Amino acid sequence: MAGDLWGAGALAVLLAALLLVVSLLLVRERRTGRRLRALVAEAPDPAVAARPRAAIVVNPSKFSHLDEQALRRRQAYTAAVFRSHGWQDPLWLETTPAERGAEQAREALAHGVDIVLAAGGDGTVRAVAEAMTGTGVPMGLLPAGTGNLLARNLDVPHTDLAAALDLVFSAPDAAVDVGWLTVDRTGSDADPDRHLFLVMAGLGFDAAVMAGVEDRLKRHLGYGAYVVSGARALWGPQARVKVRVDDGDAVGVRTRAVIVGNCGRLTKNLVLMPDARVDDGFLDAVVLSPRGGIAWGEVAWAIVTRDRRGQRRVQHLRGRRIEVTCAEPQEVELDGDPIGTALRIRVEVEAGVLLVRCPPLRG
Repeated sequence: MAGDLWGAGALAVLLAALLLVVSLLLVRERRTGRRLRALVAEAPDPAVAARPRAAIVVNPSKFSHLDEQALRRRQAYTAAVFRSHGWQDPLWLETTPAERGAEQAREALAHGVDIVLAAGGDGTVRAVAEAMTGTGVPMGLLPAGTGNLLARNLDVPHTDLAAALDLVFSAPDAAVDVGWLTVDRTGSDADPDRHLFLVMAGLGFDAAVMAGVEDRLKRHLGYGAYVVSGARALWGPQARVKVRVDDGDAVGVRTRAVIVGNCGRLTKNLVLMPDARVDDGFLDAVVLSPRGGIAWGEVAWAIVTRDRRGQRRVQHLRGRRIEVTCAEPQEVELDGDPIGTALRIRVEVEAGVLLVRCPPLRG
């Protein structure tokens, strides 16, 4: 009898242990199931993740004239356009005064985007391009700012957002050159500044004009602000410089400005360097040497008519490397942004290292 009771008790203990184990397994399975369901819920839809995606690097200061509601409408419209073409919503990255676009472009590349679009004027475009050069990922351009110099040279719409977005889905990618400007501020800098540019780098009058443009005037007058600043700078003195192209001899000249271009167009009809091409592996340059304000008329006529016959005031140069050494410090600019003074600059071309989505390049 006692043995039977012991056996029954042992059986009960065994059954209880089995029930406990089964309960624990069921709880664990339910928890695992919940975790798996949560992971599935958090995981992106494979169909969505497989769609192409763009990143848009935005300089918010270029849209300060828009209120919050208008900005939201612009952003919603842009996202809707991408969805209508089967793309994911774009990744939006805003620049800051300390991080002007290169850092945001690198972040976009880390996300594996298919194209990086710059919306913020020439400075933002240049900063984004510096991060995109050599990556094999194309960059695109959206309207913003005053100059939009690269967009003008590549025939990308610079006032029409819808038309610019349409190019993202319809235009080819062009391999274009970039320029590198080395700025020696003292004439013997051990570690001179080095900057990428896409359109033009200049020394002298044009840089002084850019440096003299006030942001307030740019907001109210647009391109008219440059006219105001240019009028102020017309009567400045000539500078004594030496210009060297590639491995040639340095030639001394008196000049008001030396402008080196990867592209040649300033506006639709104003072409400073008619022979400049963004994909030819060369840099073009002009040396402007008017004497006094009246002589600027000759310079203007030569630029507008593209007439070089007997022209003393406008000298055209061409090469892969151009160096300018100054007797006195001169203002320097690149792509329309003043960057201070220097005694020597060296400008070099790096051919075909940047992909830009744009209409087919002109022959």
